[in-house]
Amino acid sequence: MRLLKVMTFNLRYDNPADGENRWDLRKEAVVKIIKDYAPGIFGTQEGWEDQINALAKLIPSYRLYLFAPEWNRKRMFPCVWVDKKVKVLQYNTFWLSPTPSIPFSWAWGSAYPRAATYVMAKIENTPFFFVCTHLDNISAKARLHQAVVLYKEMSRLNQNGYPVILVGDFNTSPASDVYAFLTGKKEVNGLKGNFVDVWKALDHPEEPTFHAFTGQGVRGRIDWILVSPAVEIKKVFLIKDKPGGHYPSDHFPVAAELVIG
Repeated sequence: MRLLKVMTFNLRYDNPADGENRWDLRKEAVVKIIKDYAPGIFGTQEGWEDQINALAKLIPSYRLYLFAPEWNRKRMFPCVWVDKKVKVLQYNTFWLSPTPSIPFSWAWGSAYPRAATYVMAKIENTPFFFVCTHLDNISAKARLHQAVVLYKEMSRLNQNGYPVILVGDFNTSPASDVYAFLTGKKEVNGLKGNFVDVWKALDHPEEPTFHAFTGQGVRGRIDWILVSPAVEIKKVFLIKDKPGGHYPSDHFPVAAELVIG
C-alpha cells in the first residue's frame, strides 16, 4: 500500500499589521504543524520570499520546488515541499493566464498574477502528479478562467496519466462554478474536470477553512484537496492546533492520507 500524507497550507503573508499574529511570532507554530503531521508532500500559498527562505531552513528534511524567475515582496508563489524520501522526476511553475508559460502574466480582472507549481514524483516506484495553486481573491470571473487554464495545463502535462493530487487556496466555496467545473458538474468551453473532492468523498460536513486568526471559520471551505478518481482516500481533516498559543496561519491547514496506485 503506497500511503501518502499530503497537506495544503496557506501561510498568510508577512504583514506587520498582524501584531501578535505576525510571521516572526508564529513561524515556529508553522514548523511544528509540519513536523507533527509529517506530510510526504505539501503545498503552501501566500508566503513571501523571506518567509519561504526562513521556512526552508527550519524544515531541512523537505526540498522546496518552485520556478520563480523574479521574486520580490509583491510576488507570492504557490510552492511545493517534498520529503527527501520521495523522488521528484520534474517540476515547474506555470501562470493562470492565456499565456501560461509567460511569467507573471494575468488577465480577466485578476488582482495579481496567479500561478500553479507542480511536481512529477514517485513514492515506492509509483509515479504521481502533485499540483499546488492559489486562485484570485477578487474576481469570480478570473477564478473560473484560471481554473480552466489550470485544468488544461494539467491535462497537457500529465500525458502519462499519473494519479493526480491538486491542492490549494481556491478563494471560493464548493457552491462555486470553479468547484462545479473541476469536479465535473459544469462544462466550460467544452471542458469538464473529473476531480474528486476528498472532503466530500468522506461525507464530512462543510466547515470553513479561513478563520482570520480567531479559530472561528468564516467564508466557507476555500482550501481544497482534489484527486483523480483512481486515488484512494483514507482520511482528511482540518488542523486546528495552536502550538505555543499561536495559530500558524489565518487559514486552517487541510491534511489528507491517500493511497496512490
